[in-house]
Amino acid sequence: MRTDVDRLIERPILILGSPRSGTTMLGNLIAKHPEVAYWEEPRTIWSQGKNAWNEDDQLVADDLTPALARRIDERFHRFLAASERSRFAEKTPSNTLRLPFIRGLYPDARIIHVVRDGRAVVASMMEMLNTPPGRDRMIARLRETPLRDLPALVPLYLRDVWRRDRKPYWGPRPPSWRDWLDLPVPAMLARQWQHLVTTARSDLRSEFSADQWMELRYEDFIADPTAGMEKMLTVTDLGPAADFSSSFTSDIRVDRIDHWKNVLSAEAIQQIETEAGDLLTELGYSRITPETIL
Repeated sequence: MRTDVDRLIERPILILGSPRSGTTMLGNLIAKHPEVAYWEEPRTIWSQGKNAWNEDDQLVADDLTPALARRIDERFHRFLAASERSRFAEKTPSNTLRLPFIRGLYPDARIIHVVRDGRAVVASMMEMLNTPPGRDRMIARLRETPLRDLPALVPLYLRDVWRRDRKPYWGPRPPSWRDWLDLPVPAMLARQWQHLVTTARSDLRSEFSADQWMELRYEDFIADPTAGMEKMLTVTDLGPAADFSSSFTSDIRVDRIDHWKNVLSAEAIQQIETEAGDLLTELGYSRITPETIL
């Protein structure tokens, strides 16, 4: 729903995309801009109050109340004010499932949707599934979260920190995520990737005007970061900055573009392409598995 509360934050810059798509890299680059105060994954601010207890990460327009809109906006504004900068930016992959909610809160948002080859995403996410939960990071979240926001963090903390074995699922949870748990892991993660990307693309087109957002292919950005950054500066309404333009390329890695080809088995690639091959093709990625097998 649209709320009638005046916003303290104007034209927030939101970076979103499936996990392991390059959103962290892009956020760290945007953070170098002298106008930007960047907050990496303020998950507990978005999903607070009753929404913290949801079984999935989707938020729709009706989940936004005037009181919740004020709390989110005020928290982001405190962060921005403390930075003494003029523009607020953040990245939260779960926001791929929340664009109608975000539209109600920030109709003037500027959004960068990062997409990456789904096979590379799945390969990286498989590594994350086998990585022990980051207790130190969760404890840091507890320390940096205001008392008023702690109820939003506790469910995530309990869910992630106390697991001792391999995580059965990792990343944003679409409404149907529990139905996927019995799939082979590559197929499950491919379905997750496909759902997040298609949901974000559809909602961006329906909720925001074309000049408010852009879709950025990770591989294209790696190949020509200067051109990609120029487009982002235009969409986000950020001014040119000499030091920024000359420094951001040093953080870009090109060595993992095709890493997935070395770590995924032929069976895993086939499962991914069977599950999400049409989207791979739509995004401009060539399939490996012959269509006669798919």
